[in-house]
Amino acid sequence: MGRTFFITTLGCPKNVADSRQMHRSLLREGYEPADSPYTADYHLINSCSFIESAREETIQTVLEGADIKKEHTGQKLVLVGCFAQRYETAVREELPEVDLSFGTGLYHRTGEILTEKFGAPALHNPLEPSVFSGMEYGGEPYAPVKLSEGCDRKCAFCAIPSFRGSFRSRDENEILEEIRELTASGVREAYLVSQDTNAFGGNPQKILDLIARMHEIPDLHWIRILYMYPDARTRRFLEGWDPQALPKLVPYLESPVQHASARVLKAMNRAGNREQFAELFALAREKVPGLEIRTSLLLGFPGETAADIDEVHAFLDECKPEKLALFAYSPEEGTSGFSLSGMPDENSTADMINEVRDHHLSLLKDIHLARENQVYECMVDEISPDGMVVRRKQDAPEVDEVIHIDAAEAGVLPNWSELVPGDLVSARVTGFFEYDMSGELLGLATPTGRGGSVGDAATVTGGSHSGSEEASR
Repeated sequence: MGRTFFITTLGCPKNVADSRQMHRSLLREGYEPADSPYTADYHLINSCSFIESAREETIQTVLEGADIKKEHTGQKLVLVGCFAQRYETAVREELPEVDLSFGTGLYHRTGEILTEKFGAPALHNPLEPSVFSGMEYGGEPYAPVKLSEGCDRKCAFCAIPSFRGSFRSRDENEILEEIRELTASGVREAYLVSQDTNAFGGNPQKILDLIARMHEIPDLHWIRILYMYPDARTRRFLEGWDPQALPKLVPYLESPVQHASARVLKAMNRAGNREQFAELFALAREKVPGLEIRTSLLLGFPGETAADIDEVHAFLDECKPEKLALFAYSPEEGTSGFSLSGMPDENSTADMINEVRDHHLSLLKDIHLARENQVYECMVDEISPDGMVVRRKQDAPEVDEVIHIDAAEAGVLPNWSELVPGDLVSARVTGFFEYDMSGELLGLATPTGRGGSVGDAATVTGGSHSGSEEASR
């Protein structure tokens, strides 16, 4: 059998981290990465089944993989992860194109599983160049790192515990070793993910202690923490967060509230209410200068009323989250919300989402304008002959906005084109596009925690709020 593989990853950053674990397992067994699914002997699809649209994407990707397989005689199509575990029987009976499937708890054994099923990979011809890479790294200066697996919460809309299992924290030393390997490959920002991040170690102080140990990794510039459930544990985390003691921990809080109506939240089997969320976010901004907040709202839950949507609007006016993700409720089999009555029709939910988005966009106009002419420490994400793309500490990779700097605006550094992804620079915001910003390069910045101060220009945080959704000037 052949020896090359390609992994197609669907879903969230947690799946990206799982794909990296698969990649490492395959390398250990003697497989080598291919440049595309069209040239691979094994095409692995790391699936997602969180909501209906994710399931549809998985099925479509499998069908596209089947077409690729027809053009590549002997290729094996492998379906892995959430969808494969949740719909094991259906995959076997209805997707004959799939040669092998397995679920979420076996990423670390992917290489062994392929060998057991199809035989050992072909030996590498020493006269041919090897594509062995050591890690799955495409040049991005950032990478997700999982703190835990599974979830013990029973949110009425979420089926994740049914196929990811109960919550369990990863070993700290294993996490740190993974980050060291990533930084050796050029990663400069680790963003910490899990289904329930603030449950790590059973105590918020455990997360802070782990982040303190991450500060000892010299080439790690930034640490970002995602998926903090908006409850008392996140409050304790914020109370213990000392920005001076943890300078690499960026001023960013992602905390998905999912709704603002106490009545709907109770029906969702979630904690909190609008007043508690407002207090939590106020504490975050008080404790960490320049901090920006990303949250999410799930609209169209069964029984939701106009009064509940009014609570959402009041939440936006009071909390002014800089980044907002909006989702439509999707009934999930195996959850307590699956059979609830009072489900609004899709058009009504779409109208509500557009209404809430428009409200947030109106708030973002002032948020965006407050950034103009402010200077930020930024990480270089991309370099090209035309300029560069950089990202503020307040913006997470791939989901939040970036700053585009034309070559003409980078002239302050004669050798700016020699910068590499992961380098830190100082940039001034000069304007806005629909989503992103334009800016000018002011100089290099000293990596946070490795000398303390910014190099050629000081970093300031500007206004108290900035946005991530579409806004135009």
